[in-house]
Amino acid sequence: MLHVTNGDAAVEGIGAAQIGGDLLAWRDVLHEGPVPMGVTAAELRTVRAGFLARCGWADEREVLRQLARRDQRLDKAIAAGEEIVLWFEHDLYDQLQLLQVLDRLAFQRGAARVSAVFSGDYLAAQSTPELVALFAAAREIGPLEIELGRRAWAAFRSEDPRRIEELLAGDLSALPYLRPALARHLEQFPSTTDGLSRSERQALEELADGPLPALELFRAAQRREQAHFVGDAVFELYLAELAREPNPLVEQAGEGYWLLTALGRAVLAGEEDRVAVRGLDRWLGGVRLLAPRRVWRWNPTARRLKPPPGA
Repeated sequence: MLHVTNGDAAVEGIGAAQIGGDLLAWRDVLHEGPVPMGVTAAELRTVRAGFLARCGWADEREVLRQLARRDQRLDKAIAAGEEIVLWFEHDLYDQLQLLQVLDRLAFQRGAARVSAVFSGDYLAAQSTPELVALFAAAREIGPLEIELGRRAWAAFRSEDPRRIEELLAGDLSALPYLRPALARHLEQFPSTTDGLSRSERQALEELADGPLPALELFRAAQRREQAHFVGDAVFELYLAELAREPNPLVEQAGEGYWLLTALGRAVLAGEEDRVAVRGLDRWLGGVRLLAPRRVWRWNPTARRLKPPPGA
């Protein structure tokens, strides 16, 4: 039996529950950085390893080895008909990992029996009896779930994010937490009102009343999420980008405090546009947002994407 889950903390909890089987952590922050369509699995590992290394989160060669071992372990389980249990939470971080795993199952189908633990709470926070109960209630995964996972993974990796909107217009009930996760992903596109992503805006709004220590700022911003998916390292990446010269929107002020600049306040008020004053070169899945010409925007009122000119 192979248990596949989101990271080390969940692995530790599932292991402590003594359910049996091997444990595999699917470590990757897929909601950040390039996840392009049209590359092989090996090429995608190279793309992801390079991104994670550039963020300063890992050594590129080591993370490339880890990703290869991860994929090989899953492929071995599929080919051998090993029982596979997927443990993924309700947030965007986990749901994207689930889609990647389901896509691999779609293209490498063996005789494996696959089931899934669908958790509306964080696995690392649950007790051993709760994890045992979740395992007992695991739901078998069949062609319907795997096909939906394949289509959703393709939509996420498409260079046209309207494919996600098309997916959201259909029936996603086979994967119960997919709809809110993908809807939240779309809110990471720069807004039509101020050019900020939802995560960026939440950080700036928390600073509107005065400076905050980094950890307090992170926790305050995360309290505004229905399902937490941003870790502290990713949040630090957001702040570093907003603080980059020229025209920073935030800056550090002694002892790890962050504060809004005058320009940050103007952007937050809708008087300036984050993309116009800061530029943008960012990947969201398969979409490269590159100012000034290739910037998809999120209209928070219509709750629709606004394409760049000519798209």
